[in-house]
Amino acid sequence: MAIKAEELANSLHIDQTEEELTTLTGLITTATDLVKSSVNYELDDASYEKFPLFDACVSSLATALYYDRTLENGMPKSTKIMITHLQARLGGK
Repeated sequence: MAIKAEELANSLHIDQTEEELTTLTGLITTATDLVKSSVNYELDDASYEKFPLFDACVSSLATALYYDRTLENGMPKSTKIMITHLQARLGGK
């Protein structure tokens, strides 16, 4: 299951304007790529879809990026913990 902009907007209580959904879609794409490259970039999407933790991790990072686009304070601890668990389960490379 992939994170959708509408779902993230609902969880963040953000109005679902076209501008906000476009922003969230971009942040979800960035977060997805960052998580995959942190875990194992060689795996296909189907491999990640088996783990709900992946979606939680992407959602967590996309949320952080929404409020802090440069991640000035670094990646959230919750995201780091989820990445570590995903690396252990998916053979991080």
